[in-house]
Amino acid sequence: MARVLNIGSLNIDNVYQVPHFVRGGETLAAYRRARHVGGKGLNQSVALARAGLEVLHAGRIGTDGEFLKEFLRKEGVDVNRVEVDDAEASGHCFIQISPEGENSILYYPGTNVRLTKDFIREAIRTLNRGEALLIQNETNGVKDTIRYGLERNLRIIFNPSPYDSSVPLQPLDDLAAVIMNETELEGILDLSKRDRTDDQYLELIAELGSRYPNTALLVTLGSRGCAVRYPGCIPVVIPAFKVHAVDTTGAGDTFTGFAVRALIEAWEAEDEEVPLDRIYEKLLTGIRFAQMAAAISVTRAGAAQSIPKWVEVDAALARL
Repeated sequence: MARVLNIGSLNIDNVYQVPHFVRGGETLAAYRRARHVGGKGLNQSVALARAGLEVLHAGRIGTDGEFLKEFLRKEGVDVNRVEVDDAEASGHCFIQISPEGENSILYYPGTNVRLTKDFIREAIRTLNRGEALLIQNETNGVKDTIRYGLERNLRIIFNPSPYDSSVPLQPLDDLAAVIMNETELEGILDLSKRDRTDDQYLELIAELGSRYPNTALLVTLGSRGCAVRYPGCIPVVIPAFKVHAVDTTGAGDTFTGFAVRALIEAWEAEDEEVPLDRIYEKLLTGIRFAQMAAAISVTRAGAAQSIPKWVEVDAALARL
């Protein structure tokens, strides 16, 4: 399979089960603690690898985060571009979980926002024209990453999460694909959040497509499915698979990893001058794989740990 470089965050998730969220001035004893690998970048690299792609991860960790690097290595991810910064802590979260299942999160970005221009340029340097570069919005240097990726004629896939005001300022029209959720779509279009029908989402993704005609657009709609717009094709909504959700953490990252494979296969077909209708059919088939992967992940606890492998997804679809 094709190579994809993911320049992404690597986090340590410290999770505490508490009787209630800590209040100002209060000292509260937690009754259970766990430590997990995390970060959108790490989760998406795991999803890319389990989707069967050759994955290279670039990012920074502190000396406290060596186990994050080892976790990715065991997943088959190339971690030669993961650097250790001995002057800063790894990105980490303190997550309180109440008896009702609600969470409260304190996040410290740490080394995730210490990516230098030289680091980004060097990470990208060995990629070849047409190869894929995946980025999220959980590290610094997104603008520089896009610029250097375009200079090397890479196919850049942007997941603008977590969303902030910098996202619409990025050159989205120069990107190969944007994978977003409803909130991020509304932010880019400067719309208020409200419930919308599938037809209304199709109208919105078509409007976004008119602004960025050469960019593939995927909008995840939670339990309702995914809206897809590919250049030159009519936007569609693909319904989600119905499952009993246990934990939705990491479902979006699972979808992104498998959707990247679908996009890469579509682009490879495009390079081979396959007719557009067949390219689109191939893409939509791949998106169904991505949706099934996400559906499987929400039936399991955890984020990276819940991501299925390609063979599991293939088997689940074969049983339908």
